[in-house]
Amino acid sequence: MARSTTTSTPAASPRLWLESPRTPSPVVHGCWWPRSADPAAELPALVLALDALGSPIVRVRVSAAGWSRRPHEVDVAGRPVTVGYFSGQSTGLLTASCAGGGALAVRVVPWAGPREADWDVPESRAAAS
Repeated sequence: MARSTTTSTPAASPRLWLESPRTPSPVVHGCWWPRSADPAAELPALVLALDALGSPIVRVRVSAAGWSRRPHEVDVAGRPVTVGYFSGQSTGLLTASCAGGGALAVRVVPWAGPREADWDVPESRAAAS
């Protein structure tokens, strides 16, 4: 079972829950609640959090639906990360490819619009090691 900790800077970090690193080969590595429909604003912090699980993320694949724009590359701490948008991919799934050859799957809870601030959405959580 995964343990969670809350970060002290929720605005700077993604709303994210990650499976415990001790979980052997999870199908889904976590769940992410973006704060907007802008991938350039949302993906860099997510990628940095996923980098901590292993090899650096080099490519992200998301659904073509639900984003306000579609940049094909985002800057993550000074390095480019390629973003691919696919009409056949579920809006509820993000797949990240690692430099070392692996991949991570993250469940995405799509941004629901300005009224989402009224919801009880968890703040950032990452599995403790």
